[in-house]
Amino acid sequence: MNQSPRVSFVVPCYNYGRYLPDCLASILGQQGEQDFEVIAIDDGSTDNSIEVLESVKDSRVRVVVHPRNLGHIATVNEGFLLARGRYIARIDPDDRYRSCFLATTLPLLEAHPEVGLVYGDAAIIDDQGRVTHETSDFVHGGRDFKGNLFLHLLEVNSICAPTAIARREVWFKALPVPEGLAFNDWYFNIIMARYCDFYFAARVLADYRVHASNHHGKVILDKTEELSIILLLDRIFSEVEAHEALERQKQGARRRIYGRHYMTLADKYFGFQMNSDARRCYLAALQYYPSYILTAGVQRRLAATIFGRRRYERGKDLLKAVLSRN
Repeated sequence: MNQSPRVSFVVPCYNYGRYLPDCLASILGQQGEQDFEVIAIDDGSTDNSIEVLESVKDSRVRVVVHPRNLGHIATVNEGFLLARGRYIARIDPDDRYRSCFLATTLPLLEAHPEVGLVYGDAAIIDDQGRVTHETSDFVHGGRDFKGNLFLHLLEVNSICAPTAIARREVWFKALPVPEGLAFNDWYFNIIMARYCDFYFAARVLADYRVHASNHHGKVILDKTEELSIILLLDRIFSEVEAHEALERQKQGARRRIYGRHYMTLADKYFGFQMNSDARRCYLAALQYYPSYILTAGVQRRLAATIFGRRRYERGKDLLKAVLSRN
């Protein structure tokens, strides 16, 4: 344990024991680069996560067990403090890497010292590990990209967390993750993007699993995602960027950024049939960015939250029937 590895993988674990073998196998099965460690922290799981971790017979895997659940923020902070690698990657135990992850990202970090974080495309998989979408990139059009993404990431988090790896010192600029946030990936991305360029490798580097017990659904239902987003945006816009031009651009985009987030939250609430919250966020989005009202879909969904979902659904069915006859 005295010699620091080249790479550290941080794996915060909580009640995803059924997916954990797939995740760990994807780390240990990396092509080429084998100078890495795995920091796996079980945060008081009540399933078989500890048994899975203890069954792995590999000296590169370090297991830490919390006797009680401390929460994902405390667990992630601890994982990074324990990591010793020059480069660090974080992955949730329900996701998995492609075997080319390190072979693709490490040469890019070595070749571009101005780049602090490298990420790539991700496939979407279901509960059983079957690929449902071959790609999730909606920004780069299947082409490599290198540059500053701070303003873009403030508006939309387009980086799929398991595809990212960054230099140790860049991660540590964002530590510790503040307590109370409903997420950590977007927080890391926007804080790190203040300081360095990012590099997108146009290749599928990981599989992102979508399933019924995803953390993302829970934080919509309990509305902690909304609270965390606004808290983080308020913090970012109250701070002054080191580069004057970037600060001007940030402040100039403020209304658009807040409007975009409220619109996204409104659509999520609408999807969960949380009508009053959807209506509140649609109206907030229009207050920040009035041109959204010109979008027909926004008009229909906002009307549905005011006049009732039954009328909305009947209207959709009627429209489909009319279009099918034409």
